[in-house]
Amino acid sequence: MPAMGNNLADEEGKVTERLIDHYRARAGGGVGLVTIHFTSVTAEDTTPHHLALYDDKFIPGMRRLIETIHGEGAKACVQLMDWGLVLVLVGSIPKGMSLNVPSITSWMPGDKPYKELDEKDIDRYVEDFSEAARRVKEAGADAVEFHACHGCLLSTFLSPVTNRRTDQYGGSVENRTRFVRRVVERTKEKAGREFPVLVRINGSDDVEGGVTPDEVLRQAAILEGAGADAISLSAGHEFWSPLTMPCYAYPEGLQVPIAEKVKKAVKVPVITVGKIGPELAEQIIKDGKADFVALGRPLLADPDLPNKLRQGRSEDVRSCLYCNNCLTRRLPSCSVNPSLYRDANFIPKPAKQSKKVMVVGAGLAGMQAAVLLAQRGHQVSLYERESELGGQWNIASAMPGKENFASFTDYLRRLLDKHRVPITVSTEMTKEKVLEAKPDAIVVATGAIPQVLNVPGSTGPNVVQAIDIIKGETEAKGKVVIIGGRFIGMELAVWLSEQGKEVSLVTRTRLGGKAGVERFTYRALTRRLIELRVPLYLYASVMEITENGVVIGLGEEVFLLKADTVILAVGSEPVNKLAQELEGTVPEVYTIGDCNEPRDAASATFEAAKVALSI
Repeated sequence: MPAMGNNLADEEGKVTERLIDHYRARAGGGVGLVTIHFTSVTAEDTTPHHLALYDDKFIPGMRRLIETIHGEGAKACVQLMDWGLVLVLVGSIPKGMSLNVPSITSWMPGDKPYKELDEKDIDRYVEDFSEAARRVKEAGADAVEFHACHGCLLSTFLSPVTNRRTDQYGGSVENRTRFVRRVVERTKEKAGREFPVLVRINGSDDVEGGVTPDEVLRQAAILEGAGADAISLSAGHEFWSPLTMPCYAYPEGLQVPIAEKVKKAVKVPVITVGKIGPELAEQIIKDGKADFVALGRPLLADPDLPNKLRQGRSEDVRSCLYCNNCLTRRLPSCSVNPSLYRDANFIPKPAKQSKKVMVVGAGLAGMQAAVLLAQRGHQVSLYERESELGGQWNIASAMPGKENFASFTDYLRRLLDKHRVPITVSTEMTKEKVLEAKPDAIVVATGAIPQVLNVPGSTGPNVVQAIDIIKGETEAKGKVVIIGGRFIGMELAVWLSEQGKEVSLVTRTRLGGKAGVERFTYRALTRRLIELRVPLYLYASVMEITENGVVIGLGEEVFLLKADTVILAVGSEPVNKLAQELEGTVPEVYTIGDCNEPRDAASATFEAAKVALSI
């Protein structure tokens, strides 16, 4: 398990019970090596809710966490890091905090408090990193890992795109590697030659002018010579590239080729990571392309994944969808695992009293709720208006690159069958039918329907909904204008443009919709739109749709975008009529998912779990 930030430490950076619960679940799930997420090495670079180890006072808490991991049968490694440019992603930078960089360059985004380190600063950080590594050993860990990828401090020294220095720490590959090499060497002096040191570097910066594959091989060899006991390879500058957390749009194992090359260049073990499923992981090891495979998001989705595979229960694995919903909030959730970061609080416990519960709507929220209710011993029945389960998720699964999304509905269906939940499809539930069934409680998960635009011509024959295109119920003919710049509009623009269609995209705000949209998927889609040269009309108002196209307002000017097909991707509106009608007529009425407010899948399944565990 690689290091992944989780915001579970306290304000000061100490270990909490929730952090222990999180790692206990993964260690107990059969992982061989758990890498505890990035830990600050200086007081001035510690941010709230992220671990710190700049003082001996943090050792007892870290020791307790490591003992917990050991108690579950896994080894423990601690990753050490200074934020560097990754601090850009935090949003509001704490007062008095600097973004430490090797040199201030034109690539650095925004008006931020950058600090260019001098050689005395570097000497101090060499001591800070090695002292923290000494504490890692004293806390009982089996290894330490230095975070030198993704744009953190050590990473920016390695990369020519962020390191423009002319002293002994800049210029040649050897000079740019000097800082990290000194950290490794000093750690070996303080913690002992036998204490394992891992270094995680970028196999690719995925940025113009960044680290090249040839440089990566040389960096790895230099670090091996300095005493590194393993090289872990990731990718991407986290504030520019989508490759740090490759989403569904990317193929599996896209970083494995560089790991294979590095493995041939060094004698120490090589670790690969980045959108790797269990089957591919097995093949990578079998083919000798890497020595270890790190599974990140798959272990967030299912902490018991290794044990399930060992036991031949692959059908019970909750597969990661790489939807990246786990990256969208300070303490996020997971589309397929609503208990993420709440491991001790989201265990289905037997209900004090078995109740007759009707669940109306068999999208993700309804299916998830029905499964948990059944697991707790309630008498559950599930009803769906359409002929199949899945709801809006079936539409999402129909998009190219998202075929794996259907694995979650398949997983939930297997659990419904396992718990013998009666399922009725092709049935519209009404107030009268519900009252006739006399449930103790009803959970309404009736979802949402696509919104329409309130402008002249929005119901014309040349106007279609995005979901109808995705489902194949209608075809985009001739020139296409897509209205709506959220992910569904962006995805559709990419998909149709790749088919050779002439596509334009219009949105009243920024691409991706509201601020705070998940960045890695946003970057992947935006990059592709730029590569395909799709015209983007941002902050444009739609004034009218005519038989010839779309009339838009840009500033104070009005223009016509010619179109044979106009596709609406402007969001959804809740369908909650049944819940409103039942209020006060059934002992307990609950609403979950999009019928409350259209949101992402993680929000829907989390809300479903909260309700199901409370009844």
